[in-house]
Amino acid sequence: MTRDTDQKRSREERPPAERRPEGGAWFTSRLLQTAVATVGLIGVLFALSMALGVDLLGMLAEALSTQAGRWLAIAVVILLVTSAAVRALGYARAPP
Repeated sequence: MTRDTDQKRSREERPPAERRPEGGAWFTSRLLQTAVATVGLIGVLFALSMALGVDLLGMLAEALSTQAGRWLAIAVVILLVTSAAVRALGYARAPP
């Protein structure tokens, strides 16, 4: 019982910059960052397509429409989820 109150007290005493976000807030933040990065990548590909006169988005769509492309996309998603889970474990552990 005292350990719980000690953890709450030590968490409250930390400055806001050093506090860890809660699990749901952290996951939502990561999801939003991933979405923004994806939209940014699509924007860069579109801009490069216009600048170079090459259909890079079409080439990416064709590559992802193949069976190997789909498996690579699935592998990337699994890698992102695994890395998020590993980082979440670091937040879930109690401090020593």
